[in-house]
Amino acid sequence: MKKKLLLTYPNQKWLKCDLVTTWKNPPGTLCLLGAMVKNIVDVKIIDTNFYDLSKEEFRAEVKNYAPDYVGISVLTSEYADILDVAADIVKNIDKSILTIAGGVHVTTNYLNVMRNMDIDYACRGEGENLLRELLLHLMGKRELPKKGLIYRDAEKNIRVQDQVWFEDLTKLPLPDYSLVNFEDYIWKQARVGPSGFPELPGTYIQATRGCPSQCSFCQVNVISGLKIRCREPKDVISELIFLKKNYGLKSFVFIDDNLFLTGKKAKHLLREMIKSKLDLRWQCGSVALNALDEEMVDLMKQSGCEVVGVAIESGCERVLREIVRKRIQKLKEIPQLIKMIKSRGITVRASFIIGFPGETWEEIRETIRFAEICNADYVKIFAAVPLRGTQLWDMAISSNAMNLDSDKFSVEWRYSQIKSDEWTSKDISILRVYEWDRINFSPDRIKAVAKMWGCSIEELSEIRKKTRDSLEFPM
Repeated sequence: MKKKLLLTYPNQKWLKCDLVTTWKNPPGTLCLLGAMVKNIVDVKIIDTNFYDLSKEEFRAEVKNYAPDYVGISVLTSEYADILDVAADIVKNIDKSILTIAGGVHVTTNYLNVMRNMDIDYACRGEGENLLRELLLHLMGKRELPKKGLIYRDAEKNIRVQDQVWFEDLTKLPLPDYSLVNFEDYIWKQARVGPSGFPELPGTYIQATRGCPSQCSFCQVNVISGLKIRCREPKDVISELIFLKKNYGLKSFVFIDDNLFLTGKKAKHLLREMIKSKLDLRWQCGSVALNALDEEMVDLMKQSGCEVVGVAIESGCERVLREIVRKRIQKLKEIPQLIKMIKSRGITVRASFIIGFPGETWEEIRETIRFAEICNADYVKIFAAVPLRGTQLWDMAISSNAMNLDSDKFSVEWRYSQIKSDEWTSKDISILRVYEWDRINFSPDRIKAVAKMWGCSIEELSEIRKKTRDSLEFPM
């Protein structure tokens, strides 16, 4: 009889209910892990987050399935506590169940994760091969994995292995969507906001992993590495065809870290999408402007692209060069690049970050001004948030620029948590919201933005008011 593995996303609402920062994770990661191990264990997926299961309902599901192993995935450190909640529930049912933690939070904060004795193993990096090797080891069929594992030795000392990546994505199987009721996960109702699907039903797809850019604030190179690894175009297209045939898919979002930095490989994928006559509309939320030329943009449009998100980050060249460390050559060329993209009928969303350690108030105002004139159809403004493992975290620690002690620091995307002699974190939080409102919702733009959001101007006005009203400061 096969051993039993349960894979789960804990429910973010076990910690808090925040409409801004809670979301429903696509099931692809769990379905891919399941596909890698289903021939050696029986696999069950319980997505407590998607189905909004209570702790008691999760406890009942675990008790009923009686797994030998439970894999718990947590995406962001903002919701770190729910990992402990899930592990505690499992161990209170049966101490012999082995718990395996994974996800972005675990990769970047594994020592804190392993302080919880309810966590038996943690995955540092990409877990597809590691999970399989670990399960085989636990069943007495393999040696302990050599990379990617955090565990306790016989004396209860924490042992840390080097991070692991799945080097050749062409060897990955397709996610096993039969492990979930995938019909539930296909977006069929319009989602209000600037990042909605071009057409419904919609879903998410990933064609690459990794990014060489090394922006100071970003965890991607810690999580996925500096080398961009690509799936076979035929595999990406096969997955899209499967989803279109079985679930009526009409659009999708590329959730890649930086797909178009692959240059010729990205163009090859786009050409194959055109040749396959997928007839699917798509958007991409993370596009490097310096990777785009007219041929790339033409291929994007021909293959169904309707919206791109471009990460500009700052309107000040010193901040880009010395603090963000981003590969943007000349800011003055960006408005023309955006104009070129828009001339193909592609909507452009631009994102900016303010409130970096060492950034002056005048440089912040310079970024706000550039956001206003960069030609984007919509602008997002974020407060700088130091994340563990990033250069920005090191900058904030070394310059004593964080409002909270690093051991107590928790991710909070809505508010600034950086301090400066020139401005306060409250200044940044207020400025971010009010300039976002001023730039995007001026009388000459609000009608187009409401259409982009998929709501009426009246509904948009209510959302704007709630955003302003939510400016409560916990610090």
